[in-house]
Amino acid sequence: MTKVLIVNADDYGRSLVVSSGIREAHLSGLVTTTTVMMNLPGAIDEIGRAREECPSLGIGVHLNLSVGPPCAPVEKVRSLLDPNDRFLDRTTIIQSPDRLDPVQLEIELRAQVEAFLTTGTSLDHLDSHNHIVALNPKLWEIYLSLAEEYGCGVRPSFPSDVPKEILVGIYPPYALDFASQGAMDRLESTGVRYPGRFLASFFGPGATLDNLLYLINNLEPGVSELMCHPGHFDETLSAESGYVREREEELSILIRPKARKAIEHSDIRLATYRDAWNPPPGSY
Repeated sequence: MTKVLIVNADDYGRSLVVSSGIREAHLSGLVTTTTVMMNLPGAIDEIGRAREECPSLGIGVHLNLSVGPPCAPVEKVRSLLDPNDRFLDRTTIIQSPDRLDPVQLEIELRAQVEAFLTTGTSLDHLDSHNHIVALNPKLWEIYLSLAEEYGCGVRPSFPSDVPKEILVGIYPPYALDFASQGAMDRLESTGVRYPGRFLASFFGPGATLDNLLYLINNLEPGVSELMCHPGHFDETLSAESGYVREREEELSILIRPKARKAIEHSDIRLATYRDAWNPPPGSY
């Protein structure tokens, strides 16, 4: 069986420097797809730049409920917002999921997908910022329903290369239990396409050339997704995000010739979600 690897850069549209770094990681490196934070200013313009500069880049939606303002009218999604009409923070969402109205959740997530579609771009797949949809059953159902409706693939709910015990300090036990078991069971019961393996260890301390080469050299047959977060640095992003300099390091690794050679040596086909299971003519 062929080894197929989707290399997805999260957070497109997070800032101009993140978006430009992702485009560079596609044009000069391994990135094959990206997902856009549609509610952030400038996201639609950045999609236009990606389509012009990177016509082979797969583009999807990075569903977001914890950074910035909503795409939907604020009066329709009040349960998702703080007093400043911005999304609640990730910790509040995870620790108090019952405060989120399911109807309003669907309104907002659908609004983000519809905003993407106004650009005329083909929807490659869906995933979510901070993996938020994988930690809550009602969010997961909306996520899968949207994927079925719009005919796209989704990122799996739990990583294949990060032990559950490592994540215990980040997410509460009930959320991890659902992400690792119930969510995957539900996904398997649908007709939605998803990679057999989700590789998430190329992040933070794990974003090293050695780890990337290890993941490439040990890739299993079938379809896998590797998550990454390349980008450039600027002071504005530094004031808003806790993951900034690390993006530059990821970018520098993803464009290394050694990484590309490892892909070729392992006979791995780089792909988007759209062509992972249906390779274009002439590919192997």
